[in-house]
This record gives sequence, C-alpha cells and structure tokens, in this order.
Amino acid sequence: MIHHDGHDYGQAADIAAALGADITAERVRDWARRSRKGKGKLAGMLPGHHLPGQGRGTTWYRLDHAAQVERATRLERRGRQRTRQVELTQAA
Repeated sequence: MIHHDGHDYGQAADIAAALGADITAERVRDWARRSRKGKGKLAGMLPGHHLPGQGRGTTWYRLDHAAQVERATRLERRGRQRTRQVELTQAA
C-alpha cells in the first residue's frame, strides 16, 4: 500500500488483504471490470490507475473506493436473498 494525497492506494492483492479474509484479489479485479462498464450499481465506483511498466504494468486502486464497492455489493447480495417459508411441527 502507498499513501498519496491523503488516500491509500494498493494493487488488487493489497486491497483484498486490507478489506478482510473473505475478499480476494480476483474479486477486486472483478469489481474494477464491473466499474468500467457504463451500467449497473458499480459503474464508475472503482477506477483503476494503470501505470505502464515491465510486462503489463501495474494497476492501483484507492482503498476507500474499494470499501464503498464492497459495501454496495454486500447490500446488493443481501437484497437478493430470499426468505424461505417453512412449517414447523412439534417433535414427538
């Protein structure tokens, strides 16, 4: 992680480690891909800052933006969960 202009930046693995054990680097990259698409809840929420370099270069993400995306996706998942109706009977 690096600190620049009052914000923390990190690569996908750094961001995933900062957000918790249930978040992976691939999940952060997926959020960034969904953010680049012009539609949906995540549109524009997680811009990546790509720096050219050896190989493919590196992409840096802001930690506070990633935290907002994580919150939005958790709330989205919670809204999609359906409650099951079950019938309870007394045990004999």
